[in-house]
Amino acid sequence: MASLHKAAALLALLAAGAAQADNISLRIGFSEGRSGAEFKPLHAEVGKFAVTPNVRQGAEGDQWVVVAKDAQGRVLHEVSVNNGLRRHVETFNPRTGAIDLSTTVQQRDGSFEVSLPYDQATASVEVLPRQGGTASAKSAAATGAAPLARFDRGALDLAVSNARAGRSAKLAATPAATATTVLNTGSSSARMDYVFIGDGYTAAEMDKWRADAQKVINGFLADPLFNANRASMNIHRVDVASNQSGVDELDKGIYRDTAMDGEFACYNIERLLCVNNTKATNIAASVLAPDARDVIVVIANSTRYGGSGGAVATLSMHASSIEVALHEIGHTAFALADEYEYGTCSTSSEPTEVNVSLNGTRAVKWGALIAGSTAVPTGLGAYPNGTVGAFQGGQYCMTGKYRPTENSRMRTLGYPWHAVNEGAVQKVFAKYTGSGVTQTGTLSSGGSANAPSASPGYVSAGAGTFALTLSGPANADFDLFLFKWSNNAWTKVAASEGNTSSESISYNGTAGYYYAQVKSYSGSGSYTLNYSFPKP
Repeated sequence: MASLHKAAALLALLAAGAAQADNISLRIGFSEGRSGAEFKPLHAEVGKFAVTPNVRQGAEGDQWVVVAKDAQGRVLHEVSVNNGLRRHVETFNPRTGAIDLSTTVQQRDGSFEVSLPYDQATASVEVLPRQGGTASAKSAAATGAAPLARFDRGALDLAVSNARAGRSAKLAATPAATATTVLNTGSSSARMDYVFIGDGYTAAEMDKWRADAQKVINGFLADPLFNANRASMNIHRVDVASNQSGVDELDKGIYRDTAMDGEFACYNIERLLCVNNTKATNIAASVLAPDARDVIVVIANSTRYGGSGGAVATLSMHASSIEVALHEIGHTAFALADEYEYGTCSTSSEPTEVNVSLNGTRAVKWGALIAGSTAVPTGLGAYPNGTVGAFQGGQYCMTGKYRPTENSRMRTLGYPWHAVNEGAVQKVFAKYTGSGVTQTGTLSSGGSANAPSASPGYVSAGAGTFALTLSGPANADFDLFLFKWSNNAWTKVAASEGNTSSESISYNGTAGYYYAQVKSYSGSGSYTLNYSFPKP
């Protein structure tokens, strides 16, 4: 409870009208400076849209952590983003779907976008470094790392003022665009929104663009995983005209004047398709709210095979390119690791991604999904593909790392995602929809644990039904509580205190700040808590 008592002063500032607090959407540009990465706000807007969920915490590769802090330096919200100066790229064989090239390239500049709390408590926004792939997923803010950049409240207010006055040079050249919602399942504040934009389609080719976009969208929704989660998604098509048809093909000396500078053979890699991420984000932002552009996918007007991931995913109209896009979205949107061996291997620490591990025993992180009849480590060809085991090889290592299935989409294009990856994807969708978060842990006799366990130790929730279920050891008595910040103190608003470790709460509450607590009345052991709070 100590961390929650420390939060009391902060929440005293937020108690009035918490559910109505504004958030800020920041488009931050980065470039390589003389002494490292340099950052500056390109655009800022304030409104009552949702904050960006921290879905990439612990993803592979170098990360930056963007944090909103109060005047005392306490973290209000944090979001992990890729270190855009070190970009991991990969290309695949169009015939076999197997990896051809996996490497890291240096990128001179770019941008990313995050939405953070911006009520009266927000004093600054910082960009912090964090090394990806470490055993600990603790907040970089908690380590005392020196910020790479810091924007105080005055600088943020100025960026918002400049944007409102139309003084953003980066946005001035954004071409006219329109947005059409193709799939609408609910408010963008409680959905994961996908945006498809065409590059290299002229004004005379808009009918072709709309047909191509629908073909790609149909392909995404035909994927069983996306189809199963379509109720958690919105899909938007953005129409924007380029001056010329097609995209650059640098290796062939072909150049086109397009809205997002699409180009094949970027970084001298034949099948790599790149766009200007800042231009793509600017175009999407000109017609869609910040929480309605969670994942941006650019479709090039070309049948040449290729694509890429990163802050903005790309694909072409080649018949196999959609498989490239699905794999890359596995990284970008769901923080999944590559399961192939090609690349630079490191076994220095346990990967934080859910689908690779140094552990080749039944105690591996996905061990609960391994059947008792499945041998561990698991041999190739011994079981039907999709059987969960511990298969040697993954995340660029031939040996020393293990993957959960023999072959999946994160290893070879055209294969299913399979159970472990599907579970990770569903948890990401849940962060957007509020449909459920699962927390596991271990209690000693008389001990307790709070949820969420991550800083700041509570969440902002809207009005509605709070659903919580707890399961624990058969020989223990665990209790479940729900607390709300009210009248400058934490108040217990619901409890489930039966004689077992299986408890549940269904509470109809008003908007505000909440946390849950699991407590051992007697006995010890591991627990699983699933909780769903209404979106603010």
